[in-house]
Amino acid sequence: MSMLTEDAARIFEAPEYRIEGPLKVSGRARYTADVKVPDALIAKFLLSPLPHAHIVSIDTSAAKAVPGVKAVLTGADIGLKLFGRVLYDWPVLAVDQVRFAGERVAAVAAETREAADDAIKLIQVEYEDLPSVFDAEEALRDGAPLLHPDPSGYFYGMGKRGDRPNLNLQGYELVKKGEEDIERVFASAHRVFEDEYSGPRQHQGYIEPHACVLWIDGDDVVHVYSVAKAPFGLRTQLSRVTGHPSPKIVVDSMFIGGDFGGKGNVIDEFPCYYLARATGRPIRSINTYAEELAAGAPRHAVKFYLRTGVDRDGRIIAHQSRAYFNGGAYGAAKPMPNCLVPAGVGPLEVYNVPNTRIETFVSYTNTVPCGHMRAPGSIYAGHAGEGHIDHIARELGMDPVEFRLLNCVRDGDRGPANEGFHKPKAVEVLEAVKRETSWGRPLLPNHGRGVVLRHRHVGTGKSEIVLRLLKGGKIEALYATPDQGSGSATVVRRVAAAVLSVDPERIEVRYGDTGEARLDGGSGASRVTHVVGQATIAGATSLKEQLQDLAAEVMGWPAGKVRLEGDRFVVADGSGEGGDFADVAGRIAAGGEVEAIGAYDSNTLSHDEADFNFYAYMIEVEVDPDTGRVEILDAVQVVDVGTIINPVAHQGQLDGSFVFGFGNAMMEELVEQDGLITTLSLGEYKLPTQMDIPPLRTVLVQDPVGCGPFGAKAAGEITNSGVAAAVANAITDAVGVRMKTLPLTAERVFASLQEQKGGVI
Repeated sequence: MSMLTEDAARIFEAPEYRIEGPLKVSGRARYTADVKVPDALIAKFLLSPLPHAHIVSIDTSAAKAVPGVKAVLTGADIGLKLFGRVLYDWPVLAVDQVRFAGERVAAVAAETREAADDAIKLIQVEYEDLPSVFDAEEALRDGAPLLHPDPSGYFYGMGKRGDRPNLNLQGYELVKKGEEDIERVFASAHRVFEDEYSGPRQHQGYIEPHACVLWIDGDDVVHVYSVAKAPFGLRTQLSRVTGHPSPKIVVDSMFIGGDFGGKGNVIDEFPCYYLARATGRPIRSINTYAEELAAGAPRHAVKFYLRTGVDRDGRIIAHQSRAYFNGGAYGAAKPMPNCLVPAGVGPLEVYNVPNTRIETFVSYTNTVPCGHMRAPGSIYAGHAGEGHIDHIARELGMDPVEFRLLNCVRDGDRGPANEGFHKPKAVEVLEAVKRETSWGRPLLPNHGRGVVLRHRHVGTGKSEIVLRLLKGGKIEALYATPDQGSGSATVVRRVAAAVLSVDPERIEVRYGDTGEARLDGGSGASRVTHVVGQATIAGATSLKEQLQDLAAEVMGWPAGKVRLEGDRFVVADGSGEGGDFADVAGRIAAGGEVEAIGAYDSNTLSHDEADFNFYAYMIEVEVDPDTGRVEILDAVQVVDVGTIINPVAHQGQLDGSFVFGFGNAMMEELVEQDGLITTLSLGEYKLPTQMDIPPLRTVLVQDPVGCGPFGAKAAGEITNSGVAAAVANAITDAVGVRMKTLPLTAERVFASLQEQKGGVI
C-alpha cells in the first residue's frame, strides 16, 4: 500500500506524543538493569591483560574460597563453546589461548558485587606470550601470526562461507563492473587521482551498558532479560551454543537504553547461562563503562586506498578502491554475509562509474573484536569518497557541486557495485543545495564551505505482528521489536490506525517477548518503519476485512456493503445506517476473539532496484590558523524522504544523525596501543554535548516512493555519515589542507597546517 489516503494523511501530519514517553519520563520504563529476581547472584568476568597468549594454567581455588562466591568457571569447565551472529568463532570463555586484551578468561557468580570483584582478583592465570598483530594490512602479509589457523570447525549461519585468500581474513569481497582490463581504461584517462584515507575505532556511545538477567526455572525454561536488540536472534544463538531447545528459551528486550549498532552483539548472556546451570540461581551481569570501552564491539578502524580516472569533460570513467577494515580477534559480532563491512564498496556509491574494481578486506588482528555502529563503515567511506571527489573537482578547476551533478546517478544508472536505484534523487538534493544554501557566495578569510552527496539504503528483513480486537472497542497490536529509542510503537499505532481508519487512540501497542510474540528481525539497519510497518499494514488490512464482515453480521446490515471509514462503520447502500466504531466493535468482541496476523518479508520483493534516501550537506566552517580550531558556522542537510509517518520523530532522527555524525567527525576516537584500548572513560573518549552542536537546518525533498508503508523511506541512519566529509572539505576550502584522518581535531588540523608551511611541530 503506497497511496496516501485522506485518513492516513490526517493521522500522519498530526504531531503525536511517543507511546512510551510517559513511562520513560516518569522512570517507570523497565530496562534490563531494573529487573530484580529473588536470590540473583552477581556475575563478573576476568579479562585477559594480554593481546595474544597461550593459557598455561588457571588456579581458581582462592577465588572459590571467598565468602559469598557460588561458582567460578573457566573455559576448561564448560568446554570450547563458540558464539556469534553469523560466524561462530568467539569463545564464551577462552580455552587454551586468548586473542585480545579484554577476552573473558573466567566467570564468577557471587552473592555481592564486592565478593565477585574480590574473587576475580584472586584467580591466578599463567600466560605464555604469543606473537601479535594489530594492523589490518600487516595481518595479511607473509609471516604474520595466524589467529585462526584452522577455522573449519566454525559454524557459519549463511550456507557456504565465501572464499578468502588469506586465513587472517574474516571476510573478503571483490566487486567488478565494466571492462575486465581496468588498467586499459585508466591508461586512456585524461587524468588519474589517488588518495589514502583512514579512520579509528569508535564506540557507539549508548547510555545503557550491556547487561543481562538470566535464570532457568523448574520446567527448564531459560528466561533472559537482555539489551539485545534482536531477541529472536539471541534465542537462536543461545540455543546453538548451549544445546538448549530454542522453544524453551524466552528472551525479553523490551526497552534498550540506546543502541547505534552496539546492541546487536551481546556477550554476557552466554557465560551467564553456564553460571546459572552451575549454581541453580538467577544471574545478573551489568558492565561498567570502562569494560564497555575496553572490550565492547566498536566501529572498525579502516584504511581506504582510492584511485579514479576522469575524461577531458570531467566525467569519471574508472574507479578502483581497496578498503582494509580491522575486524579484531573475532568475526562473531558482524551479522553480514562473509563478515563484511558493507561500506567497503561505498566511497563513490552515489556516482555513475562505468568501470570499477573494488576490494574489501576485513582482517583478524589481536585487538578488540569489532561490530556495527550506526551506518556501519559509512562515515569512513563517506569521508574518503567525498574527500576524493572534492580533490578531483578542485584539481580540475570545477565547482564541487557541478562536478557532482555531472557524475551522480540518475534514473536507469547502476552504482559502482552494479547496484540499481529506485528513483534516485541525487540531482534533486544537489539542486536544493544550490537553491537553499549560501553555496557560491563570497567568503571571509579562513572560512570555507564543504559539500557532500551520499545515500543510505532503506533496510530490509522480515517481521510478524498480531492485531486483535479487545473488549471495549480497543485493538491490540502485539509485536516483538525492542524499542532502542526510535519510537517503533508509535509507528505501529499510526500505520494501523491509518489502515483501519480509526482514531489512533484505539490502538494499544504492546511489546511481547519471544515466548509470546511472533518472529521479528529486531531493531536496526534502518528497517523498522519499512518492515514492521508493512507487516502492520498486512495485519490491519486483514483485521479490517474481518471487522467489516462481522459488523454486517452482528448488526444485520447487508453483507459486503459495510465499510470502516473515519472511525465509523458505514453501510454503502445509501440507507444511512452505520455506527460508532467503539459501539459496533464492542458487540463484535462480545462474540469472541477476532485476530489477524500480519507478516512481511522484503526478500519476497522481486525487483532489481533498491530504495535509498539520497542526501547532501553544505557545511561552512571557520578555521583558526594559529591553533587549528574548527568552528562550524552553518550546517544544512538536504534529505530525500518518502511519506513521513511521524513528523516529530522523523525530524528527531535527522537531528540526532547530525549530532552523531558531528561526534564521529570532530572528537571521537578509541585510542589503541599495542592492542590495548587506552581511552577507558567518557572523560577521555569525548562525546558531543548540546553545547558543542552548531546551528542546523533541514531541507526535505519529499516524494512518497519508498518501499515502506504508504511510500515511507528510512530516517535512522541517513545523514550521520556525511558530516565528517563535509567538514573536512570545508577545512580544505578554508585553509587549503586536506584532512585524511578522523577525527578532525584541532591538533590534527594544526599539524597539517604546519606541514603545509614546512614547519616543525
